[in-house]
Amino acid sequence: MVMKTYLANLPTAVWALIALPALVVTRCVVATVVPQVVHAVVPEVVRTVLRII
Repeated sequence: MVMKTYLANLPTAVWALIALPALVVTRCVVATVVPQVVHAVVPEVVRTVLRII
């Protein structure tokens, strides 16, 4: 309950400082994981056709 009240009263600048590193980490994880998932799921033939297009 105390933590919820504390977080609700944080200034916007603090939220920005918390959100910025979180966005950077999320972008790095997505940039690493998504190509690996696509490589694992999409067959080689489809990737070759998409490269040609």
